[in-house]
Amino acid sequence: MKKASYLLLFSILLPATMHAQTIFPAELTAPSEYNTGTVHISVLSRSDKQMTTNFFFEKGSHNSWHYHPDATQVLMVLSGEAYYQEEGKPKRLLKKGDVVTAAPNVRHWNGSTPWSDAECMTVSDIVPDKQHAVQLRKITDEEFTEPIKPFDMIIRIAEIEVFPQYLKEYLEYANEVDRLSVEREPGVICLFPMQSAEDSTQIRILEIYASEEAYQEHLTTEHFKKYKQGTLHMVKSLKLPNMNALDSETMSLIFKKKS
Repeated sequence: MKKASYLLLFSILLPATMHAQTIFPAELTAPSEYNTGTVHISVLSRSDKQMTTNFFFEKGSHNSWHYHPDATQVLMVLSGEAYYQEEGKPKRLLKKGDVVTAAPNVRHWNGSTPWSDAECMTVSDIVPDKQHAVQLRKITDEEFTEPIKPFDMIIRIAEIEVFPQYLKEYLEYANEVDRLSVEREPGVICLFPMQSAEDSTQIRILEIYASEEAYQEHLTTEHFKKYKQGTLHMVKSLKLPNMNALDSETMSLIFKKKS
């Protein structure tokens, strides 16, 4: 039964009819019953406990709302830009290198953006006597085209003054934590450090977090705690004023631009 549940899922897939520019071969095309647009799928490995699958979402394509009964799924973006959304939460924009974990039984969907293909790999638990995925309704046009909402994000400019004798050492700490945070944390949208041209001890950091939850998770990371503890004696003053976006619609366009 446990094998049949996920073998049945892939028995309804169709052979791929076109060559997709993917890292891994695009062997199958997902059925339109559960997907919108063209989605290429390749099962890379599977066992009684776990399955690894590669998805190539052509521009504007996505799956339906679904969940994985009692199973955890990890999604990794290999190329392009993708959307991911969990029920009751804002839609997220993901880029190459982003990793998202869908908890068991959490309803969600994912796919490419309207302006970019996206290749994603998933690693999913296989639970005995459970379906791999329970398919729900399709994504509406309104859900898919709704812009990312910056006002759900935390935006602020950190105002930091550093003691002159510690400036060089502080900058090393700051550059490391900024780089690791952006690289490793999907919820850290931006950490943009700046130094005053008139007074080098005056540091400003534009900080944008996807949500309050993402910010709280950031505070628990080892790289942030290393920075905080290592620079306490270096910082003369620190202010963390929260900011509000004046034009949320235009701000949304910033996050749609390709690098």
